[in-house]
Amino acid sequence: MTKNSKTPSEFPILALTMGDPNGIGAEVLLKALEGLRPFHNWQPLVFGDMEVLENVRGRLQLEWVFQAVTDVMTPASFRAGAGQIPVISLGSNTEQHWQPGTCSAWGGESANRYFTRAVEWVQSGNCSAIVTAPLNKKALSKAGINFPGPTEILAHYTGKERAWMMLDTGELRAVMVTLHMGLSDALKQLSKETVLETIEITEKALRQIGFENPRLGVAGLNPHAGENGLFGKEEELWIGPAVRKARETGINVTGPCSPDTVFIRHRQGEFDAVIALYHDQALIPLKLTGFGNSVNITLGTPIIRTSVDHGTAFDRAEQYDADPSSMTAAIKMAIKLSRNQPFRLN
Repeated sequence: MTKNSKTPSEFPILALTMGDPNGIGAEVLLKALEGLRPFHNWQPLVFGDMEVLENVRGRLQLEWVFQAVTDVMTPASFRAGAGQIPVISLGSNTEQHWQPGTCSAWGGESANRYFTRAVEWVQSGNCSAIVTAPLNKKALSKAGINFPGPTEILAHYTGKERAWMMLDTGELRAVMVTLHMGLSDALKQLSKETVLETIEITEKALRQIGFENPRLGVAGLNPHAGENGLFGKEEELWIGPAVRKARETGINVTGPCSPDTVFIRHRQGEFDAVIALYHDQALIPLKLTGFGNSVNITLGTPIIRTSVDHGTAFDRAEQYDADPSSMTAAIKMAIKLSRNQPFRLN
């Protein structure tokens, strides 16, 4: 593919991946694009399966025309217009394997193909950011793709040892020290170094997003943040030392905070983000308050990537009543971050 002659800040082109073709990805993507048009000062480029897209478009009774784009085409040679969406079609054996509502190896392999091709386009300079519809971890596993999800896939393809996930509801946001792993494994990953690195990554990301002096609250692991060692030693051994070290470098961070109140303090305006120690410590309160409207932002890689806050919803794939709000929010966030170039959450 040819390198884009325009810089992302002049004309953001978003690589929109369709997600698992057996889920609701194509539906929420097309609904979001319908609600966002006309496209002013940005352009969508969909990575997916043309056959699936055409079928879903018909089910939704949308009047889109899909323009086939190839790898040899430059961004100057295609353009989303009134009723027209450029698509890189990567479908394979769709007629034989497409079964909405089914978790399959074909669906997992297809979703991974869309995503990794989008990564290539961003790395080549032809797209500014990636926005992903949901993938399914079990489907990826069935396809022999041994990554827990797109956050880890993106880290691998950009040569990073790991990446972080920030969930942003608009009102609340959090970054996790550990991500997709069992709780017993997450506890083994906690250390002064991993907590400190997450604090540093989060502080830098918030500055790049637009916070002048980010205020961070770090959650404790144990009830009442350990109660001075009475309920556990992790706060004294790892979390507290990491917070003190971060403060020495000028980061405005508080903790360890009692995990049962840290999000209340965040909501009341004391913090701009919370550092959580494991997946559900962050996502339970955030999804309780903002599910369906929040955005997943990947930190720690040289590529801007946002995503929806929900899964493939195989059980609803043929109902065509999915809410596109999170996809819409993810696209809007990617546009914002792309216009902040140079922008690298690493």
